[in-house]
Amino acid sequence: MKKVLLATTALTLSAGFASADVSMSGTGGAGVFGAAGADLSVYSGVDLGFSLSGASDNGMTFSASLDMGGGQTLDVGDFELDTQDMGTDDNASVAIGVGGVTITLSQNGVDDLYDDDIAGDIGISGAMGDLTYSVVTGLEDADPTSISVGYSAGAISGSVATSDEGDASTVSVSYAMGDITLSAEADTDRAGADTSTVAVSYAMSDGMTVTVEESEGTIEASVAYSSGAISVGVTADDASDGSWEATMAYDLGGGATFNLGTNDDETTFAGVGFSF
Repeated sequence: MKKVLLATTALTLSAGFASADVSMSGTGGAGVFGAAGADLSVYSGVDLGFSLSGASDNGMTFSASLDMGGGQTLDVGDFELDTQDMGTDDNASVAIGVGGVTITLSQNGVDDLYDDDIAGDIGISGAMGDLTYSVVTGLEDADPTSISVGYSAGAISGSVATSDEGDASTVSVSYAMGDITLSAEADTDRAGADTSTVAVSYAMSDGMTVTVEESEGTIEASVAYSSGAISVGVTADDASDGSWEATMAYDLGGGATFNLGTNDDETTFAGVGFSF
């Protein structure tokens, strides 16, 4: 019954809008990519996002978004190509804002707050002072419910996220001391496995940032450097199979960037990405 009330309330709030603004943004690119030592092949693709936003006469706001694209785009962070499609079978996401609370409606389109492996139908989010909160659920009895709470005040920030699908949860906290940031996280995944992580990050005045992270006996170190249009990053760990990766980006201006990367798995890419 509570889930039905959430849906009917959101639908009631959506009535009576006066006008909307329409905007479009997107990313794309082309280059060469070779996964795990395979021969290089050409990739190209584009990812477009359309959004509408507006407000009713009584100050209620709303927005709607739709994502579509084609081909493949480069995911630099995960060293992989993401396949894009027209998205015509996907449900559009509609968000309604009133009194500082945002209600999002999208059948199987609202990400679970623990991770994005599961999706719900209804999301509710807002803030109370230094606290932020979100709830994601669905109308079907089998739909999971997830909750997150965040806190930020000065140098301290933290968050808690839980999902009743597998009783998963994660708790994180960070503390900034000038150029040094300390952080810690405790996680219980959907299979019940516990993981703890602590990290120290030092941002130097010359554009270099050094981060050292320890998780379940494995130490990972990363160095990032940025100067003008060029930025580079190197990450390595001391696990038994020893992984590492290196990336470079050069800002070409006008929303275009040249990216180059390689890692221990012999995955390599080079290409130009753009955004507008």
